[in-house]
Amino acid sequence: MRTGGRHRTARIILFVSCLLGVGVACVGVDPGDVYGLRQAPLGLLPLTTSGWPSIDAGDASFLYLVDGTRRNHLIGDPIEVDIAQTAWRLEYRTEDGRTMTLWVEPGPDGSIRIAAELDDMSPYEKYGVRLAVGESEGFSGLMERVVGGSQAFSWRPGIDAGLNLRGQTVEMYTLPTVSVYAPFFLSTAGWGVFVDSDWPGTYRFGVMPDGRSVPTAVSIEQEGPRLELLVLPGPEPADVVRRYARITGMPLVPPDYLFGMGRWRDVCWDLPTFYDETAYDGPYNSMVVEDVLMMDALGIPCSWIVIDRPWSNGTFGYGDMTFDDARFPRFGDMVSWLASRDIRTLLWLGPWVLDGQREHAVASGYDVTLTFPYLPEAVLLDFTNPEALAWWSDELLPLFNVGIAGFKLDRGEEKPADGQILQGEYWDGTSYREGHNAYPLWFATAASEAARRAGVSDFVSIYRAGWPGMSSVSTAWGGDTDPSPWGLRSAVIALQRAALLNTPVWGSDTGGYNARPPREVLARWLAFSAFCPIMEVGPMANLAPWAWLPDASGGEIGEAGVPEDAYYDAELLAIWALYAEIHDHLRPTLESLAQRAHEDGTPIVQPLFLAFSEHPEWIGAWEQYLLGPDLLVRPVWESGVDAVDVLIPEGTWVSCWSGDVYAGPTTATVPVPWHVIPLFVRYAGSLDLGDLHARWQNAQTRTRTPPDVSNWRIELGN
Repeated sequence: MRTGGRHRTARIILFVSCLLGVGVACVGVDPGDVYGLRQAPLGLLPLTTSGWPSIDAGDASFLYLVDGTRRNHLIGDPIEVDIAQTAWRLEYRTEDGRTMTLWVEPGPDGSIRIAAELDDMSPYEKYGVRLAVGESEGFSGLMERVVGGSQAFSWRPGIDAGLNLRGQTVEMYTLPTVSVYAPFFLSTAGWGVFVDSDWPGTYRFGVMPDGRSVPTAVSIEQEGPRLELLVLPGPEPADVVRRYARITGMPLVPPDYLFGMGRWRDVCWDLPTFYDETAYDGPYNSMVVEDVLMMDALGIPCSWIVIDRPWSNGTFGYGDMTFDDARFPRFGDMVSWLASRDIRTLLWLGPWVLDGQREHAVASGYDVTLTFPYLPEAVLLDFTNPEALAWWSDELLPLFNVGIAGFKLDRGEEKPADGQILQGEYWDGTSYREGHNAYPLWFATAASEAARRAGVSDFVSIYRAGWPGMSSVSTAWGGDTDPSPWGLRSAVIALQRAALLNTPVWGSDTGGYNARPPREVLARWLAFSAFCPIMEVGPMANLAPWAWLPDASGGEIGEAGVPEDAYYDAELLAIWALYAEIHDHLRPTLESLAQRAHEDGTPIVQPLFLAFSEHPEWIGAWEQYLLGPDLLVRPVWESGVDAVDVLIPEGTWVSCWSGDVYAGPTTATVPVPWHVIPLFVRYAGSLDLGDLHARWQNAQTRTRTPPDVSNWRIELGN
């Protein structure tokens, strides 16, 4: 049972009565009764008008078994009833004569725990639970990606799905690479369900397995030998989110540097010239130096940088975790130079080992025996083995000793076995099937523990995967999102979904991944990232706007250097400078909001339906969100638009661009040239972004002409 947060012991009041001629037991959480139990067919009926769902399938038991397409329900009255002072237990027969035991008891933090266990359960069977819901209820949570299945579905052109899961079927099975998942969802009616299990499951919202629409039903089908779920009351959706955070573990407050802008490239070559063909023979990697000094010259504040793979000698640019002196000469001195400029260094890290480390791990039994063959030379480490964890921590010490402040964790959701094609157990006895979803949590926890052992006080990880408990040891970035308007759209939704899943400190690859984004997409994404807790700018196909390429160009940067058609893009640089400056201005605000998230579970970013629960229909208004209580943000993801409509919620709000005052709820139409993202602050609130027009003019002035790089050799002491 995962109970990482603070718990409040709920007092259960039980009594036996009669409802419609059927024996009924009622269970309540102080201060009042909560459920009436209809014994046949089995159902849990809420005794209050709000805050608790109806766990009911009408003319069949709400609890059932699933084997392929066949459902096996509980039948008749319970064969045994045990009513205690604080909980109750019932036994039923299934349609094929087996015995199912049901428990209803107090859960942590005012929740109700519902558990079930079947004797002689087949490994291919699942537990099923059905809930009766209102036709207008909306649901969100479960995953960062917009829709289930391949992540490419989430940025398919023309997609209309948003925050609301209604009409979707979601498989709770972690897939790469947009990979924050949690078996938790909440309703706009002010309740939620957390399946307290690492086993895969299936969630259906208003839809049946055959695709038929059933607007009043939500179903959960869960693998594993035992079903255990928590029903979380509100009364408001935000209360549900906070309860979930307290139960699964409060999110960490990262070091303050993470709330400044971060920069990374996917691959760094040590080139003989800078972008403008100025010769360079300095002591550190040329692309890192170019990034740092160009950003400084252009007035783009940067507080951390990621060195991605390849950074090491050996296989895959990672083998044996020894620094590649040809690519990164004087690596430790480079880290010290960055630190002298108040820039922390994060390093790419995977959960597997190669070359000599691989041989040692296999010989010592530290590896996972069966894994998917992605990168066949690598072996996945078994972090459930304490000896493997201790050895791996020692292998990381040289990285910490040169000043690495944190890790960009990657790949932990790709290689773990599925437990069906590849079956087996981890060191601690966890089956591959149960451990598949949990493996990223083990990896992130191991990295955090390694940093603790090394005495690194300002350590942080950012990770593209997530599972309940993860936010206590890591922050998150939104995986490898498509560099398109639809990819940006998916990131806007992912930010808000992650917030609901107790992953408040989140950012995305600005501009997307795998290809160069169109200029307009990058401009819009820079603005969006400034109003995320993490602003990481890159990889932009390893380019930078001071050496950009026309949208129609097929060129790319490589070992040969910058393509001939690269040019200095003053407009993109001005937009980057503007929003990096604003993000830096928000650092104290973001740190304060992260501290609040750590203390009470309130997410940094709130979807409108969460912040304004009197408007459950605003679950459809995913195009804007609140950053803290006082800033309304409407990212522009659409391409080729001159203006967008913004839903202004209750209260008095002031446009940060025009100064116009709006009394909500209302709609405002805002002009959106490329450098504008619609922003509104609460009237008389504490947040002030300054004069945005003046900031924009200053950013344009700073970036209008290319900086003189001829004296950089002198600055580096060459």
